[in-house]
Amino acid sequence: MIKQISQAISTFFKEHESVMKNFFSMSFMKGLEYIAPLILIPYLVRTLGIATFGTMQSVVSYMYIFYMLTNYGFSYSAARQISVHRDNKEKIQQIASSVMVLKILFMIASFVLMIIGVIIFPHLNAEFGLCLLTFGFVAGDVLLPVWLYQGFEKLHILSRFQIISRILIFAFTLLLIKTPEDYLLYPIIYYGIQCIAGIASLLLLPRLFGLHFIMPKKEHMIEELKLGIGPFKSILSQALYANPRLFYLSLFAHPIVTGQFAVAEKAAGVFQLFPVWLFVFSALPRLSLVFEQNKEECFEKIKHYQKITIIYALLLLPFAMYFAPEIIFVFSGEYIEEAVFLFRIMYLETVIIHSNIFILHFFAASGRYDLFSRIYIITCIGSLLMYAVIVPTYGALGMALCIVASALLLVFCTQYTIGQYKNIILSS
Repeated sequence: MIKQISQAISTFFKEHESVMKNFFSMSFMKGLEYIAPLILIPYLVRTLGIATFGTMQSVVSYMYIFYMLTNYGFSYSAARQISVHRDNKEKIQQIASSVMVLKILFMIASFVLMIIGVIIFPHLNAEFGLCLLTFGFVAGDVLLPVWLYQGFEKLHILSRFQIISRILIFAFTLLLIKTPEDYLLYPIIYYGIQCIAGIASLLLLPRLFGLHFIMPKKEHMIEELKLGIGPFKSILSQALYANPRLFYLSLFAHPIVTGQFAVAEKAAGVFQLFPVWLFVFSALPRLSLVFEQNKEECFEKIKHYQKITIIYALLLLPFAMYFAPEIIFVFSGEYIEEAVFLFRIMYLETVIIHSNIFILHFFAASGRYDLFSRIYIITCIGSLLMYAVIVPTYGALGMALCIVASALLLVFCTQYTIGQYKNIILSS
């Protein structure tokens, strides 16, 4: 029996070698992103206080809007193009140069919009300096071309930069942040090091891929904008209902409640990210390539991956529910009863999303970003309506329940769309 299981695992890894290599590389990268905060969050909560921590996280949540704007749809469209055209050096240079220039232009526009938002919202205006420094989160992401390395299936190289940056973040945070008055140092340390890592990864491109950035032609930039508009609609929809939840809550809730919600959301987010979301984004470039060669084979692979994620989610559910107090303690250094309750509710979102995630991304792998974005736009509209009605009255509990309801709406929209369009996509 053990021998059969071993052979089955060995066969799976051989058949999906590039996907698994990409997956483990991305897992390592994201693991480092979460391991440092996993150690640092309890330290920050104790040193800065739960209210200050909540304020910092609500600002980060606000920045996610601009993070999505600068990403546009390139994390899908550009990565897919590079995967398909990886042997055409001239085409790759055209794609990469156009995308980088566009991302920089979007970053400049985002900075202006961010300042306007800070002026409009009083609780952000009170933390003007924190908002300016936290915008480094957006700049660091623009400078780190994950989409490019992902398209080449070379994410393992970026993991080296992550090792160094996370060690430095951890060391400088413990060394320099000693009192609540030091809270502004954290974004300087975290996002400053991220920007340096991004620049280093760009400088390595000529040696790795023989790639040099050039000033792109206007028509090439327009082409990338057109290709990215479909996934951008879906990403923007995700941004509006998923990423800035903490920011929405901070408009109505006390900073202490915001801090408790932030801890619960961070904990639930780890289970959602590891390993399923990472597996999805690791597999997408390969699935896109397979779709171009054999549409039916691509869909069969997606169904196979989906079964695995459903089994994983169901097996992990009892563990997460039972050990919720210990999980929150690991993330905050305290047994916060309110955070435990919120975590248990929000973990249901993870199970629901995992039951649907690969089927949803069939539309991205097949290049049908119009359908992909339609699903997210409908979910976004429904979610925003729920937030507007429920959160002002029921606060953190209302937000947690809305998150679960949004996940159910996403599944319903996906299943309806796959039923309507699967045969059309496979026969086209």
